[in-house]
Amino acid sequence: MTIDDFDNKENTKNLTRLEKGFIEKTEIDSIMENIPMIFSRVETVINKPFKVIDDKKLAKIQGRLKELNEKMYIFGKRDSHSTRKLMTLQMLTSADSTYRILKQILAQIEKKQTAISESYLKLKKDYIRLNEIKLDLNNIPDNETIEDISIKERNDIKKEKLLNMRNKKQINISNSFIYLEGALKEIGLLEDAYEQIKKNKNIPDDWDELDFEREEIVSNIRSAFRNCIRDFLCSGRIGMGTAEYFEQFGISPIEATFHVRNYIEDCNDKMRKVNSEKDYHRLPDYDNLHDFLNEMATLYKNHYKKACKRIGLDDVISEDFLVMSLKNQESLLKLKEENNENNEDD
Repeated sequence: MTIDDFDNKENTKNLTRLEKGFIEKTEIDSIMENIPMIFSRVETVINKPFKVIDDKKLAKIQGRLKELNEKMYIFGKRDSHSTRKLMTLQMLTSADSTYRILKQILAQIEKKQTAISESYLKLKKDYIRLNEIKLDLNNIPDNETIEDISIKERNDIKKEKLLNMRNKKQINISNSFIYLEGALKEIGLLEDAYEQIKKNKNIPDDWDELDFEREEIVSNIRSAFRNCIRDFLCSGRIGMGTAEYFEQFGISPIEATFHVRNYIEDCNDKMRKVNSEKDYHRLPDYDNLHDFLNEMATLYKNHYKKACKRIGLDDVISEDFLVMSLKNQESLLKLKEENNENNEDD
């Protein structure tokens, strides 16, 4: 039985449900042809691919990437020298260092850059394929010049396949622009944060890996004392992990506990006074906490050398394996020359 035979109602009385579906083929075709691509952004993208990023903003992002790309060489390794050499448990520390925050920003920018590169290459590939499909469509012969019905049908099927492939590529390309622009906006936001932190924290443009490594010591000391305060607030005593953290940087848990107990008792005294006077502006606040952490970092910043001596290390920083600015290279060279002169005098 052929499709034409289905036009005869007499022949359709005993048809199965599947066979009746073939009768409605022309209706399905009509639906498929007339449904608009409501989930496609083709028309929107053609009019204006980016809604926020323009040439000026794109140039701003591009102009600032040179310095940031240079800094990414500083963090090609996973751990800092002090983390690698002194912290055998590879304990993660809080962002107590401005350089650690900059490191996190650079890591996020690098991740976005990679995503944008991959997205662009895929977009380019889809765009090339779209043009190939359009060329194939143009090369399909006009059915009006063909008499063979079977060839006409094959051409129609081929055209439908190509049209479907074209629509799919157009939708993919259109949808990609939204995520591409989103990634560009995030890079711009992170670049703004990077510039603001450098400005407000007086970080020079030529900061390098040596600056980062030097700050790591005091950063970890601040983090250890913060953890100790949390331990006392939660359980009234120092935790096992925090005690080990202190020892890794040459600080006895006993002396650390002494300072933390006194700090908490001082805070309690202030809170009792505030509670009686109802002057809540005098509560020990966030700045008060960081003043204490900075004081401890200054007091114990050289105690890591005790841990180095016990382990058998000269120092935690291996200067020969650091990315350094010309300023720090000259400074280290001068320091070595002075040390050599002092040794000769002795």
